[in-house]
Amino acid sequence: MNPTLELVPARTTEPGTAGSTRWPALSARLLGADRDRVVLAVLVAALTVVSLWNVTGATAYQDDEGTYTAQAFSVVDDGELAPYTYWYDHPPLGWIQLGALVWLPRLLGLGDETYIGAARLAIAPFFVATGALVYLVARRLEFGRPLAVLATALFALSPLALTIGRQVYLDNIGIAWLLLAFYLVLSPRRALWHHIGAGVVFAVAVLSKETLSIFGPALLLALLNRPAWANRVFSVVGFLVSGAVVLAFYPLLALLRGELLSGPGHVSLQDALVYQFLTRSGSGSVWEQGSSRAELLESWLFYDQPLIVAGLVAAALCLLRRRTLWLPVALVSFAVPVVTGEGYLPAMYVVGALPFLALAVVCGLDLLWRACRRWLRRRPELLPAGRAAGLAVLAAALLVTVVPHWGGHHRTLMAQEANEDWRAALEWVRTHADREDTVLVPYSMWQDLHGSGWSDPWDVVATEKADLDPEFRTVHPEGAAAVDWIVEGPFVRSNIDSLGLTMAGEALEGAEPVAAFGGWSVHRSGGG
Repeated sequence: MNPTLELVPARTTEPGTAGSTRWPALSARLLGADRDRVVLAVLVAALTVVSLWNVTGATAYQDDEGTYTAQAFSVVDDGELAPYTYWYDHPPLGWIQLGALVWLPRLLGLGDETYIGAARLAIAPFFVATGALVYLVARRLEFGRPLAVLATALFALSPLALTIGRQVYLDNIGIAWLLLAFYLVLSPRRALWHHIGAGVVFAVAVLSKETLSIFGPALLLALLNRPAWANRVFSVVGFLVSGAVVLAFYPLLALLRGELLSGPGHVSLQDALVYQFLTRSGSGSVWEQGSSRAELLESWLFYDQPLIVAGLVAAALCLLRRRTLWLPVALVSFAVPVVTGEGYLPAMYVVGALPFLALAVVCGLDLLWRACRRWLRRRPELLPAGRAAGLAVLAAALLVTVVPHWGGHHRTLMAQEANEDWRAALEWVRTHADREDTVLVPYSMWQDLHGSGWSDPWDVVATEKADLDPEFRTVHPEGAAAVDWIVEGPFVRSNIDSLGLTMAGEALEGAEPVAAFGGWSVHRSGGG
C-alpha cells in the first residue's frame, strides 16, 4: 500500500493477468489514498480546535509577540517593514506572511478585538499546517496510520506546542515550511521538481526564521540517503541552487536599500549579523547552575519532559533504519547549540525540534513493534495475545508517563485567563491618557495602544526603542522628560537592566504610580 497521498500508476501486466494484478493493485492504492485523505481531514478539524481553544488567554502576551504583531500591521497598513527603523534583526518574510493573514480576525472582530489577539489567531493556520505535515511526513516514512496519527497528537498536544507553539513567533511560521520541505524530499517519485521545490520551500523557512537553517544538513541527508536514481545530480544541484537563489533575496534587499555593509548614519545587515552572532549578550552555559540557558532548559523539561526525553532516546533507534537516519541528525543539530553554546538562546527555539521529537518517538515504537511481531510470528499461538499485550503496554506507558505530566498543563492552558491584567492596564491608559501625551509602553501592548487614537509611533513608544532607535532623540530631543506616562509590565525592569535602557530607566525612576493591575502598573511621569 502506498503510504503517501500520491497515486502511482499501476505496472502494466501481460494480457490475461490484468484482472488479477493491475486493477486490485490500483484499487488498493486508491483506497489507501482515500483513507489517508479522510484521516487527514479529521486531523485538520481536530488541530483547528486545538489551535484556537483559549488561544488569547492561555499564556501571557510577550514583548516579542508584540514586536511581530506591530511589524505585521506595519506591512498591511503602511507598506513598511516595521513601525520603527528596520535594522535586519530577522528576515522580514515571517511577519510579511503574518500580515497577509492578520487582517482577517480583526475584520471578523475576533481575538478579543485586540491586535495581538488577532495575531495569535493568524498563527493558527501555521499550527494546523505543521500538525498535518507531521502526519504526512510520518506516512512518507512508511509508518502506519495509527502511528502517524500518534505523531501528530504528540506534537499538537505537547504543552510546549500549546504554549510557545501558538504564540506569535516567527518559528511557528517557519516550521510549517520546513516540514513541507521534508515532505517533498521524501517523495517516493524522486521527481526533479519535488527537489527543486524543496530547496525553495526550505529557503522560505529560513527567511521566516533564520535559526531553522540548522536543519539544513538533515534535509540534505533525507534527500541523498536512498538508493541511487537517474537524476540524482540534477536533484541535488536543483535543490541547492534554487534554495540559494531564494535566500539571496535577503542580502539583495539590504543592497538595494544601501544597507548591506556597515557605515555611518544607517543600519546594515552586516551590523545586525555581528550583533546576533558576536556581540549580543549570551545565555551562559547549560552546565552553569543558575544561568539563563540552564533555566530555559529546565523550563522546557518542566512543560514536556516525556516528549523531549523519549524523543532523544528514540533518535538512537532511528539509526537502525536507513530512511530515518536524518531524524537523529536533525535532533543533534538542534541539541548541539543548546548543550555546547553560550550565546543567546531564545525560549521559542525548542519549537523547531517538537515535530522531529514526535517523529522519532513513533519511529522507535514502530521498530519495537516490528521486532515483537517478528518474534510472535515464530510463535503463532501467541500472536493474538501478543498484539493485545503490545497495545496494553503502549496504553499503560502513555497513562503512566505522558497523561499525568500533560494533564495538569492542559487543564491550565485550556481554562486560564493570563491576560486579564494586561487588558485592564490597556483600558485604563485608553481612558485616562490624552492622545497628545507620550506613552512609554512594553511592545506587547504597543500595537493595541497605538491603534487607539495615537497617530505617531513616537507618541506611543516601545520601551526599548526610546534608547535603541536614534530617531527617538530626533523627535523628542528632551529625552526622558518628553515621556508623560509609563506602562510597566512584568519584565520591564529586568529588560531595562539587561539591555541598559537608560532613557526608560530615567523616565520610570521619576514617575509616580497611579494604577496597578496585578503584574501591570501605570505611572505618571514627573518629566511629563
